[in-house]
Amino acid sequence: MAERKYRENEEKRLFSERRKQPGVGFPSARKQDHLLIVRLNLEPSATKDIARVRIGLRVLCNLFERIYKGRVKIDELLEDGRVELWPLSRFDFSATIGFGIGFFEKLRLKQENRPKNLYEMPNHIGLLDPIQYKLFQTDMIIQLGSSKDIVNRWVFDSDIYPIEADDNKAYQESKYDNFFSAKYRNNRRVGTKSVHDIVTAIKDWAIVTDVHSGFQRIDGRNLMGFYDGTSNVDRLINDVVWTTKEDEGDKLKDGTYMVFNKIEHDLEQWRRLSDREKERWVGRSKGTGLLLGTLTKDQDDKLASDSRSEDPLIRRTALAKLRNLLDDQNEPEQRVFDSNDPRFKNIKFECPIWSHVRKANPRGEGGVEIVRIFRRGYLFMESSPDGKVSSGLLFICFQKNISKGFERIKKKFLNNKDFPVPEVRKSFTREESTERRRHARFSKDELRRMGPNEKYAFGLDSEEAYRQAIEESQYKDSQNTGREGLCGPSKLGIIPNGEFLATVTLGGGYYFIPPIPNKNITELAEQFFD
Repeated sequence: MAERKYRENEEKRLFSERRKQPGVGFPSARKQDHLLIVRLNLEPSATKDIARVRIGLRVLCNLFERIYKGRVKIDELLEDGRVELWPLSRFDFSATIGFGIGFFEKLRLKQENRPKNLYEMPNHIGLLDPIQYKLFQTDMIIQLGSSKDIVNRWVFDSDIYPIEADDNKAYQESKYDNFFSAKYRNNRRVGTKSVHDIVTAIKDWAIVTDVHSGFQRIDGRNLMGFYDGTSNVDRLINDVVWTTKEDEGDKLKDGTYMVFNKIEHDLEQWRRLSDREKERWVGRSKGTGLLLGTLTKDQDDKLASDSRSEDPLIRRTALAKLRNLLDDQNEPEQRVFDSNDPRFKNIKFECPIWSHVRKANPRGEGGVEIVRIFRRGYLFMESSPDGKVSSGLLFICFQKNISKGFERIKKKFLNNKDFPVPEVRKSFTREESTERRRHARFSKDELRRMGPNEKYAFGLDSEEAYRQAIEESQYKDSQNTGREGLCGPSKLGIIPNGEFLATVTLGGGYYFIPPIPNKNITELAEQFFD
């Protein structure tokens, strides 16, 4: 109770401080069940007219400023036919605006006005993904979050109100071009017009490239049936997310870098696996979310069952025990896999080293660095005209530096075929060796030590079969444990042709989320201009 009260007070403080953009650490994702990602590119002709983009951004950001102040309200039709007007704060609404490197390049903005560590998201080869991307870098991104999906969509495109001039003397649509150029030449404050949706705000200077809708499951699981985000940095108190004066200078401190990646799950393949195979792919128990090896299988099953018991006492006791166990291992920097702590003694041997949890966050295992990011992902499910249903994860993360955060995890850990072998260790665990032997796969030394009976038992008694096994064992990749965190072990310990790809990255982009200057969202993009 005390912790929840503290978090509520901290959120209120951050809202009142009005420096950091909402939609990152606050409000919490649990208060915002629905997400809408809107990605934009600058309209080609607008890139030659900075004033046009600048005033357009003021109009867009002014929309969010007025929403924050409760001046934009949504209609709710009640059962008795009455219409109530509600401020969007009733639905925990937030809007987060980010800028890609193309925004700065196309407008030729000065280097001193740009975020220092922003660049274009590489293609699939640059991030070591096996399949070509379908989504590419854009100039801007807007993240809308709320407790109601319709609120996000209404802010995106409602088109029911007339445009209102906040400053009739400053804004004269009939003198559009002359007005802007004169205002900026004279370096005077530019007036804005009031619009009520994003589509209207951007119509003269930007183009929507794609829109993605996400949701949270009420049980906290992902579409593969596992608890997601259980090991994450604290959303309110951390040194991972927000830039400092040393990072970006005084003007852009309290900003952050956002990665948007759309990841598709092949649930048809996934459902064909047994629960045990799924757990080993992920590295966690499906029932409790604990790392494999935390409890025996029987203990884990009982704890999962008791935590759902209809008996209140049994359920409370089980949930308290589960919470304590999760707290022990969910700190991202907790040395779990190579610790001498008796609480974790079986995890390293039961949780496969090629599993997702160990490749995505090895927690300093074997002396590798600890890399932390703040994840805020949402699920998606959509259909195409051919009737195919696709689903997966809108992977969103925030950090002070993308190359030292997301990219380090992606390229050094997850997609590095040599990680964790040989970077962390030189041999397979007992369980992995057993799995390989079941498929008659051995190291060169193991093969040479085999006697006639062992060769016969594994189908290697013929000279040709034995020679082929020796030849295959000499390939470097034959001693690797997998390239993709959710691909699992193959017969050779690698991903050969016909690989099982449980997840496929579709692409996305990198963006800088600037701070709010002078507590005024309308001025958000003004920091980039002289």
